[in-house]
Amino acid sequence: QGIADANGTLTEGMNYGTTTFTADRTWTLPASPDVGDVVHAKAPISLGSQNLIILKGAALHRIDTAESVVIESDAGAVSLTYAAANTWILF
Repeated sequence: QGIADANGTLTEGMNYGTTTFTADRTWTLPASPDVGDVVHAKAPISLGSQNLIILKGAALHRIDTAESVVIESDAGAVSLTYAAANTWILF
């Protein structure tokens, strides 16, 4: 799914920025994923000197023990798998 210059909720599969950011943006992981779900998040070609924050989707979720991941590079990307209860892993 394409996400514009806005905060958003990620879905299973590919998620990508469609335009340059004018402020830091937060994209939130799904709150009720199934084990094995994969989410890809790709920043836009230009972050406009902003950051893209990938945030956990539920209170107990963690992303490799962290609550968020920050993409600071233009066109940067992360892929995450929901590996077990409350556990997202980066790959």
